[in-house]
Amino acid sequence: MKAIRIIMFSIMVLLIGSGAYALSSYGETGRIKAASVSQPISYVEATNMNVSFKMSGRISEIYVKEGDHVKKGQLLARLESKELQDKAAQAQATLNKANAGVEQAQAALEAANAGVKQAQAGVSAAEAKKTQGQNAVNVTAQTAERKVAQAQAAVKAAQAQLDALKNGARKEEREQAKIKASAAKEAFRIAEDNYNRMKTLFQQGAVPQAKVDEAKLNYEKAKAEYEAAQKQLEMVQNGPRPEEIKAAEAQLEQAKAAAALAEASKGEVKLRESDVQAAEAGISQASSSVSSAQANVTKAQATVNEANASVEQARAALAEAKTYLSYTELRAPSDGIITSQSAQIGELVGAGFPVFTIETTQDRWAKFYFPETELSTLKVGDIVNMKLISTGKMVKGKVTVIEPAADFAIQKPSQKMGDTDIRSFGVKVTLINLPDTVATGMTLQWQGKGAK
Repeated sequence: MKAIRIIMFSIMVLLIGSGAYALSSYGETGRIKAASVSQPISYVEATNMNVSFKMSGRISEIYVKEGDHVKKGQLLARLESKELQDKAAQAQATLNKANAGVEQAQAALEAANAGVKQAQAGVSAAEAKKTQGQNAVNVTAQTAERKVAQAQAAVKAAQAQLDALKNGARKEEREQAKIKASAAKEAFRIAEDNYNRMKTLFQQGAVPQAKVDEAKLNYEKAKAEYEAAQKQLEMVQNGPRPEEIKAAEAQLEQAKAAAALAEASKGEVKLRESDVQAAEAGISQASSSVSSAQANVTKAQATVNEANASVEQARAALAEAKTYLSYTELRAPSDGIITSQSAQIGELVGAGFPVFTIETTQDRWAKFYFPETELSTLKVGDIVNMKLISTGKMVKGKVTVIEPAADFAIQKPSQKMGDTDIRSFGVKVTLINLPDTVATGMTLQWQGKGAK
């Protein structure tokens, strides 16, 4: 009986100790939980990208391996591309030929334009020649008319002169000749007397030599006029000499010949008119040449347009060939690390088959979970500090997403009146300037917004 009481006492002591330990453990757990809520833990995460070819083919070259760091645009692998390279070369040759065709067509167009200009110049020259001919016709006709009129007037004057010589001087002309001769004789006598008187006065010193010279000049002039008037009187009285009549007849014949020549010059007008007609024919021919040259220009322009269209078609074919050729190259879509390789040189892979998996290093983040009771202090755009558990160094981040819906409950309600769930919300933090030496998956501990 005593042994049973001892056993019961021992059990009670054990139960009391276990209860005390449980209460102690529960308090410690609450303290750890509180600490973890105020400084939650997360892990460095990154985007994994499957890199694949856009077309099927056999891998001919691989330039990277697992674990290599790559840059965006870096060549990772290549497919066999002999056929595509040949197509690109053929497209390039076609483009070169098309460009040569354009140059040839342009040269033909320029030549056609030059032909139009030359033909237009011919039209202008023919029109100028026509205008010149018309002016020549007008001038020649006017000149010929004047020559004929002048020649006919000369004939009439020569005829009148001959008639006057044959008929002799009229009575009035003879009387007038006598009067002129008598007046000239009297003027000669007066001038002679004045000259003799001046010489006497000069010898006496009464007049200067200049007066004597002036009187001598008047004397000689009066003498010449008297002799001329005397001869004219004798000619009128005696009538014309036979040689004068012959000279007048010869002059009449010469005037008639000139008149006939003037009449003949009217024929030059016909010649000038024929030049105008020839110029008009030249204008018509030159105009036809212009039309023909313009037709050549239209044809050459059409050829140029066709050649340009061929060039554009060849360029499109070359661009397409180069595009397909570029599909044989596999390039890194982002900076990152090769985490896996799923194909080897010589393997035949299909379009879209993931040859490599790249973990990007450009944008890495961590996702923390906060109870709804602590979420009100955070907003998108906040700069926060975190501690890298492996090294103890601080890193910075920027809050980019606060999830609008709760994820899970971190506290269940108890039996107390009014007690409810406390739910958690995810907060995505983009890491700023995280060194490449920090591996994805390392642990980060929240240090708070603005913490140093």
